Amino acid sequence: MDKVLYMKSAQRYIPTNSVFFTRLVQNTYGVWLKRAYNIHAEGLEIFSKIKPPFLVVGNHATLLDPFIVNAFIPHPVHWVASDGNMRNPIMRFLLIKLVGSIPKSKVIPDIETVNWIVNIIRKQKGVVGFYPEGQSSWNGSSLPSVGSSAKLIKLLKVPVIAANSRGAYMTKPRWAYTRRPGGVIVHFSELFSPAQCKALSVEELDTALDKSIYHDDIAWCQQTGRSYDHPQRAECLELALFACPSCGALNTLSSKGTAIRCHQCGFSADYQPDGSFSSIQQGQKNPAAIKHDFFRSLKNWDLWQHEHLARLIEEKFSKAPEKIIFQDADAILLEGKRMDTMRRIGRGTLTLTADKLELVSSGSILASFRCQDIEGPGVLKWNFFEFYVGKNVYRVRFRNRNTSGRKYASALELLLKTPR
Repeated sequence: MDKVLYMKSAQRYIPTNSVFFTRLVQNTYGVWLKRAYNIHAEGLEIFSKIKPPFLVVGNHATLLDPFIVNAFIPHPVHWVASDGNMRNPIMRFLLIKLVGSIPKSKVIPDIETVNWIVNIIRKQKGVVGFYPEGQSSWNGSSLPSVGSSAKLIKLLKVPVIAANSRGAYMTKPRWAYTRRPGGVIVHFSELFSPAQCKALSVEELDTALDKSIYHDDIAWCQQTGRSYDHPQRAECLELALFACPSCGALNTLSSKGTAIRCHQCGFSADYQPDGSFSSIQQGQKNPAAIKHDFFRSLKNWDLWQHEHLARLIEEKFSKAPEKIIFQDADAILLEGKRMDTMRRIGRGTLTLTADKLELVSSGSILASFRCQDIEGPGVLKWNFFEFYVGKNVYRVRFRNRNTSGRKYASALELLLKTPR
């Protein structure tokens, strides 16, 4: 994007924080959240020791993380959030003008985001919160921090408080619309002092940051003997899982109640309250499918399917670009720019091959994108599939809430890495 045009666009949005609104949310939604999700905090005495300005970081286990952490911090927090959350005028006003969220774009080099953070920390003496992973976990295990996180910490040289959660993923996984009782623990601690930020190198800060935020919620649940039960605990698992471990087929899984099954081979498994699986019915075996014990953890299944999809793309789809990798009907495509309101292009069937991503309706191509032109494929919230082409951002919404946007993002990430 032209730098001058970008800066003019960015300057329209100035994050401001209403202390009154923050207190109102903490004393209403925050109180409800603590009770509904059985959230307990440890280390709150740190806020009597450390005063603003400071940074807040943590492991990103669930979409509700900022709200959970915010319920305990006695100061307004400006959270760094994807600008995809702000393309609706009402949400844009709420998040920027009342909550003071700091927009972050996934693809565009965002100098203005850093400028906002520096201004809040150095001039307003405020608090900024962000999640170094850049996205919430799909399988309960933390991702490495993005490289710019340590650089930002080094630049600001203010105290860094870690807000690490335990049980948040198991209570409300990213792929789930329902919460499960079992409890959440948030532990607050000082990760870096200003002196440490000054003395440590960016590489040392990055290593310590990764170590601090790493957490495997399912492993923790199993080690502590906790249970997160719900009669619909498996429903919408196909938002995260898209490959059958028995026959290896893609996009053939569906969930209901506590079980997930493959419509192609008949395989089914029961999702347990501790994040593991128990076999209900073995499906037709495929030599290319799983060869290890995936039942122990959803994470194991997820890691396997990523390797399986990568192998299929390299050995099958890249060599036959006419073959369909993923396809779903009732997809709505929207187009916009950064935080501007998006316009609807149309509704149809979304199809991904190794060469292109297309939306087709009644035999007419509504939109077509070469895979090599796509940047920053990702998922907003549960299943909004988003990507960039040049200056434009595109969002795909699916009529069926069980339709996975993640599978398209995962495949495109692999396609963009595959030598052509």
